[in-house]
Amino acid sequence: MMDESDEWFDDVSWNFNDTNDITISLTYYGQVDKLIHHCEFFSGMSDWLKNHITVQFINDASPDKGIFEDICHAYKHRFKLKSYTVKQDIGFNNHGCRNLAMLQSETHWNWLIDIDVFFNEELLQAMTSTHLENNQFYVFKVRFDHYDNPEDYELFDEKKLLKWVAHPNVWLINKPCFWSTGGYDMEFAGMRHGDKEFFQAIDKKKYEHFLFHPFLEEEYDIHVQMPNRTKSYLNQITEHVGYLQKCVDFVKKRNDNKERKHKKRLLCFDWQRNV
Repeated sequence: MMDESDEWFDDVSWNFNDTNDITISLTYYGQVDKLIHHCEFFSGMSDWLKNHITVQFINDASPDKGIFEDICHAYKHRFKLKSYTVKQDIGFNNHGCRNLAMLQSETHWNWLIDIDVFFNEELLQAMTSTHLENNQFYVFKVRFDHYDNPEDYELFDEKKLLKWVAHPNVWLINKPCFWSTGGYDMEFAGMRHGDKEFFQAIDKKKYEHFLFHPFLEEEYDIHVQMPNRTKSYLNQITEHVGYLQKCVDFVKKRNDNKERKHKKRLLCFDWQRNV
């Protein structure tokens, strides 16, 4: 039963009559145990889900002596798997990797998640069998098992619609919606996070955001376990790499300038496909 704070949710009706092919993209930087966990999970999916889900792993130039490539090759026949490796470690660049993932994705709908995000098969079943609106993109409730400032993990949301704690960079999003941002900005290539900027850049005249939580039941929560970060994206100004001498609040000006927004670089690195 919904309480008064959940009345906004009536605007979304969930229709379990569609079939969606979805690409799930995860970035990687040395988290071997989490990579193996996800490979085992995707290997154990039902055959129905394996037919409708493709998984992409993108290694952000982690110096792991080929472990990433070996693991991906070991699992390549167990589910639909593609993997890519960035050749040069240019700093925290998972957003450039997300641009690469979206350029390589062959499906209309895409789920962008972090490698420290865990979930169950029921959530994938819901995403692949629910009617998804093309003028919407979806965010996800988060359940934490750590003390990494969970109160800071609120999606940037000017209208305060969600009334839930939502992971700031987990998106179920279609390609036109993603590219309405111009992609993640490579001026943030060496910056930790920048998800608020991505949210700001989505064309709000065409796309609305909603919480993906069809039954408001606990099993649809995603689960964040021991993330590598210790600060939320709100603190990104303190987390730049050496060659970025300062942070400039260019985002609103850039987002208001269509020429600037869509002509910036999408990739700033060499990469190769492994699987």
